[in-house]
Amino acid sequence: MTYGWALLVIVIVIAILLVMNPFSAPQSCRFDQIGFTCDAPALAATGQLYVRITNGNNNAVKIYEVKCTQAKTSSAPASAATAFKLVQRQDYYQLNDSNKVQCTDATGATLASLAKGSEFSGRIWVYYRNEEDGSDYPMRTASANLVTKVV
Repeated sequence: MTYGWALLVIVIVIAILLVMNPFSAPQSCRFDQIGFTCDAPALAATGQLYVRITNGNNNAVKIYEVKCTQAKTSSAPASAATAFKLVQRQDYYQLNDSNKVQCTDATGATLASLAKGSEFSGRIWVYYRNEEDGSDYPMRTASANLVTKVV
């Protein structure tokens, strides 16, 4: 009877480890500066990024564009976006099927055929202005390091 209980505990521990998968790299999305956070990053095999970016600034911001790149460069890629989405303080900006962001590789080519289950490491760039900034005010940028699985 004691061996039966011990075997049951071992099976339960193995099942928990298989579900949690503690040996894989943690999925993370961490901004370099204070003001934005991101939750639940995922990258589709087609290169489309899914993530929720939360505005933690003290005021509302106008998000003009979000870019995703596999390059680890510290300089932001150019942005020519003119339309924006107003995101209130503590509200979020969701990247999904209707609000698409396509990730690119280090050369700028679109990632289109990623292996499911593989790991993606890159950067996210958010182009924004504070709500009270004028239209002639320079575009602000915030960047985040991204590590996620391809789903």
